[in-house]
Order: sequence, then structure tokens, then C-alpha cells
Amino acid sequence: MKKRKAYIISAARTPIVPVGGALKNIPVHEMAAEILNEALSRINLPNSAVDAVFVSNAMGGGGNIARLCTLTAGFSNHILGTSVDRQCVGGLDAIIEATKRIQQGEANLILAGGAESFSLRPERRYPNKWNEKPTLLERPPFFPTDDPTLPLGDAIKSLKKEYCISDKEEFEWVQNSHQKAITAKKSFAEEIHAIDGTNKIDPFARELTWKTFKKSEERFGHTHPCNTAPKADGAAFVAIASEEIVEKYTLSHCVEIVDGFTLGGDPEKFPILPAEAMKELLIKNTLSWDDITQIELMEAYATQAILCAKLSDVPLAKINPHGGAISRGHPIGASGAVLATHLFHSLENKSLGMAAIAGAGGLASVLLLRSK
Repeated sequence: MKKRKAYIISAARTPIVPVGGALKNIPVHEMAAEILNEALSRINLPNSAVDAVFVSNAMGGGGNIARLCTLTAGFSNHILGTSVDRQCVGGLDAIIEATKRIQQGEANLILAGGAESFSLRPERRYPNKWNEKPTLLERPPFFPTDDPTLPLGDAIKSLKKEYCISDKEEFEWVQNSHQKAITAKKSFAEEIHAIDGTNKIDPFARELTWKTFKKSEERFGHTHPCNTAPKADGAAFVAIASEEIVEKYTLSHCVEIVDGFTLGGDPEKFPILPAEAMKELLIKNTLSWDDITQIELMEAYATQAILCAKLSDVPLAKINPHGGAISRGHPIGASGAVLATHLFHSLENKSLGMAAIAGAGGLASVLLLRSK
């Protein structure tokens, strides 16, 4: 059977706000519900037209968060809701899995993305053995030899040393990310929905000096607030439609989902797996970097982004032209969907764009989009 085409026909998100900021008191399902409805309202479609909802969440308490988001949004109780927990790659994976449903002819319109409240995340306590006092941990282990008492950023230290990345290189990447974000702040208004009194900007971007960078390193160590994407709250969702929907309705903007997949690799080197995934995506679709207009690359850590660029040979001018997560924030389960949302609003004139993100445990997800 011939695979049907799938398109993103709408995309919206909240501003991305560091933990304890303007979104700190909004439960994740309420945040998601508002953006789900916003994405629909932008194309003037009723929620009765939605066949399924995919929601990525990493820091919540489980319990099929997608079902809770769907019901809070006022959708039909016949829509089950599909929850995705693949940590950082989850937001992009929700879109990839929803796309497959459209391509296989199982649905015509699906809302997919992610939502995260770092501010309201529940405490996680894990016993090592039955009846022992549990330990308070921010995260579970992501592979058999992983120690969840250690920060994920510890992997960056060894990669930075192995590939000889200097503090100066890190600083220049970080400063560039912030400067691009400051310059582009007003351009984000189209994709951002002001929720609960927030503004249509991401508030974190700022001027950064070498002195501030080094002070942060001295205080916090090799991964610090200046070279690491800040913990954040936020939600982002896209509406994915079949060609039938695209032909039926008059749409102001439409982007084809050309390809997308998730691959697994060495858990110890998960930060650089997007480089492999991006190269594989090019080969699979008989493309070169000359064919790609824009790459939205997740900047969880400055060294990680630098290495992904170097190892994949991406021209730097094409990466995050409006800044990345270092200057925006990292709402874990939503971050991949934030990349796709921005790409949707940025692409025009039949251009090709790519989104790429790494996930703890040895994962990388990529998405290839083409504007109509």
C-alpha cells in the first residue's frame, strides 16, 4: 500500500520559561490543554475533527498524561490519548509516531507534541531494596550501568576532553546563541501563545560576558548555568494532517513531513548521537547540507551542540539561526516539539528544514520538513 503524505498545518507553543518563572503555577495538563486548543483555533477546526492526541512528558507523575490533557482540553472522551516518555526526544517522537498513523491511513488529523512543568514536577523517591528508606532523586536510571545520583552532564566532561573542546569555544557558542535569540525575540511572536498573562517572548536570552561565564564555571563545575540549557516549563503542539484535510481546507501555511526517525546508540555518548542521525537522514533522502535551509539542533549543553555540528559537518550558519535551548530553556518532554514548531514557522518557499535532538540512554531523533 502506498504511504500517504502527512503535513503539519498548524503549530503553537507557550513561551519557554525557566523553572520558577511565569509558568510555575500552571499544571502540565492545563498548559497542554490551552496549546492543544490554540493549535486548532489557528486553522479554524473544531476539536471534533481530531482523531488522536500524542503527548510527551518526562518529569510528571505518569498515569497516562495524554488522556488527562485531552479531557482537560474538552475533546471527545472517545479520544484515548497516547502518552510518550522518551525524555528529551519525546516531543519529536510524539510527532514522528503520529505521522506514521497519518501515513498508514489510520487517522486524518492528530495533535502531537509535549508539555513539561519542571516547576511542579513531583518528587521521585527510589528504594534500592525492599523496605529500605528511599532516596530522593531527580531522575531514574537510563541504562543498566547509569547512576541516577550523578548529573547527566558528567558525560559532557569526558566528551569535552576527548574532542579537545576549549572553554573559549563553549563561550563563543553560548554567547552566539544568546545574541541570536535577543535579535530574533520579536519574530517568535507568531508561534508563541501568551498563556496566563505571559508575554509572547522567551524571557531567558541575555547579554553574556566571558567574566560571567568563568564565574559560573568556578562556582558550579564543568556543566554550569552558562553552558547548559536551563530547566524550564513549557508546551508545544503541532497539528498533523493527511492530504485529504489539506485539500479540503484553505490553509495559510503547510509543511510536509518528509521523514523522521529515532535511532539508538552508545548510552555513554548519547549527547553526540544526533550527528549520526542527521547524516543518516541526509543519506536516506539523497540530500546534502546544500539542500537544507535550516537546522534546529537541541542545545542541551554547549559542548554537545558544538560536537554535533563538527561530527555531522553541518554549516554553522544553518544551525539555530534564531538561537537555541541554551538561550531559551529545556522543558524536557516538550523540547523536541519546540524545535518542530519553530521550524514550521520559519520555513518558506519550498525550503527544507531539519530538527534534531539527543536523549538520555542513547537516543537521537530527527525530523525532515519541506514547506509547500
